[in-house]
Amino acid sequence: MIELRDIDVVFNNGDRVVSAVKDVSLSIEKGEIYGIVGYSGAGKSTLVRTINLLQRPTTGSVTVNGSALMDLAPRDLRQARKKIGMIFQHFNLMESRTIFENVAYPLKGSGLNRKEISQKIAELLDLVGLKEKTDAYPSQLSGGQKQRVAIARALANDPDVLLCDEATSALDPKTTSSILKLLKELNQKLNLTIVIITHEMAVVKDLCDRVAVMSNGRVIEEGTILNIFTNPTKELTKEFINTATHFDQELDTVLNHPSTLRLSLEHTMVRLKYIGEGATDPLLSYVIKQFDLEINVLYGHIEIIQDTPVGNLLVAINGDPNQIQAGIDYLKAHDVHVESIQTLLEPLVRKGQAVVDEGGSF
Repeated sequence: MIELRDIDVVFNNGDRVVSAVKDVSLSIEKGEIYGIVGYSGAGKSTLVRTINLLQRPTTGSVTVNGSALMDLAPRDLRQARKKIGMIFQHFNLMESRTIFENVAYPLKGSGLNRKEISQKIAELLDLVGLKEKTDAYPSQLSGGQKQRVAIARALANDPDVLLCDEATSALDPKTTSSILKLLKELNQKLNLTIVIITHEMAVVKDLCDRVAVMSNGRVIEEGTILNIFTNPTKELTKEFINTATHFDQELDTVLNHPSTLRLSLEHTMVRLKYIGEGATDPLLSYVIKQFDLEINVLYGHIEIIQDTPVGNLLVAINGDPNQIQAGIDYLKAHDVHVESIQTLLEPLVRKGQAVVDEGGSF
């Protein structure tokens, strides 16, 4: 559906040369929701704009729906762009025009008569849940409603692709959730291929099929949402994931608690990660009985990612060292990822022990 090959984008600002995108190749399937994540300046907006040639690559090729866009004549490129809708962070609505007029704007020169245009706009506004706002003006709408108008406008020419440039960044969490739900519905109803760029990993976790992580103009990691969230390889990816799952923040809170520091002096502290059926299997109960261990669950949660249960637990294990190792080996044999967190605790324990040695308390 979308093929980007060896894309470079270089800007010349006087005597300064900026490489915004460096040697990026991506393949996006028809009907897929694809996320591109990165911090500001990573090059993600520039990359997405190459898909409809709003930003022409310095080198490389762009193919959409079988058409090599960089080889098209201007007239043919204009026609191809009509099949690639785009929405933005700040909606880009015309404040002096009604909602009807905003959505109808891309239909100029479409060949549709007034009645056909009116019917199409009514259908689009109904599709995004705003059929009663036809005669309203943008200033009368909330941020979420404005973004729905922008989505309706982007769909006016029945595009095959919808590009979303930080489309939820200006919205509150509740409104963001409703817009993501709408995009998912449009993807399913219209078989719409969606490319969404964001700096929020939680957005792609709830919406996308696959994701690419960008840094300094390059794609540093790519994969399905499940694989990226359960087996990230790059530190930046792990950092993004932590902001979406909040497990590491909760982990820090638990590890900093005085009772946890005391417990860590006598127990083996590990983080367990379950994927799939292991997230609901009673493996810990079996380990406790089979290996005569005491296991305290200090923190845990289960979430569903791409219809797959993913669980995380922080546990303290007490018992015979050989039996502890046997229990850990059993868990690993049943596809539970086991990560020791003693190294995280050591500086905290030393700090706590120093207080005890001084005659104080935690």
